[in-house]
Amino acid sequence: MNFLHLKYFLLVAEELNITRAAERLFISQQSLSNHISNMEKELDVKLFTRSPKLSLTYAGDLLVETATQILDLHSQFLAKVGDINRHYMGVLRVGISHTCGLALLPEILPQFQAEFPMVEFSLFEGNSTHLEDELAHGRVDLIVCFQPIMMEGVEVVPLTEEKLMMVVPKSFTDEIFGERAGEIREQFSSGADIDSFQHMPFILIKRGNRTRSTVDQYFSRHFFKPKLILETENTITTLAMAEAGIGITICPELFLKTIHVTSSRSASDPLDFFPLTDPSTICKLVVGYRRDRYLSHFGERFIQLAQNVLGTAEDQPAGA
Repeated sequence: MNFLHLKYFLLVAEELNITRAAERLFISQQSLSNHISNMEKELDVKLFTRSPKLSLTYAGDLLVETATQILDLHSQFLAKVGDINRHYMGVLRVGISHTCGLALLPEILPQFQAEFPMVEFSLFEGNSTHLEDELAHGRVDLIVCFQPIMMEGVEVVPLTEEKLMMVVPKSFTDEIFGERAGEIREQFSSGADIDSFQHMPFILIKRGNRTRSTVDQYFSRHFFKPKLILETENTITTLAMAEAGIGITICPELFLKTIHVTSSRSASDPLDFFPLTDPSTICKLVVGYRRDRYLSHFGERFIQLAQNVLGTAEDQPAGA
């Protein structure tokens, strides 16, 4: 049994479907089945039950935990050796939300790949809870998310602080304020009065997302009950709905990059952008990595590149 067998086993354990796992591995279904059968013969134990559907046995569950630890230790060892020899080969596994990734990675990745052409970049996308779970189980090397990180033993490197922005269709502002809309836009550019939008429809990210938790706490403190017409897992969807004039959404200012919004907004833009000024609505974007795991040089460099992109780079090593 070797590292390749363990990787194949873990992918089958994740998918619980030989066909899908084989497709992801770009090998035949028969070849993958043979790998699993050979592992079971070598260990003299069944790892999966095949009927009525594929599922892990007790021994299979144990092997998932053990194989994950073995491959994680192997990955850390290769990173250490690579740093010693300065040939920088390996894999950097990053967890990030879809929207953060869309806003940041197009600027970071080209620089990273130019510096480390032999390093494979692996991406996991999910909400903050999913990212922390991946980090806790050693399936990613670092995560990019908004504070707070709930798990213990994590080194936190600040990237930037982001204001929460109300993204309002201009038609809503015109409807509410009429002839005073221009005056109100100027007034709200330094801070919105959310009560003015009490009867307008809102479209928000679903609960479980760190930004949504901050927004809900803000609503609660201001005794504001939004007219919620849609919840979605995807911030891009909320922004697209706002751009189409369907509802108001709230998101960190960084995310406005995903709809190609710049600081020089013109009168022809279909949206108004009003910041929330409550100090509790300042979102702190950070990188987190486990203190008990070795972070490679190229992992540290990824963090520095993220700081450069966000204008927060300092002349100190990541985590200092």
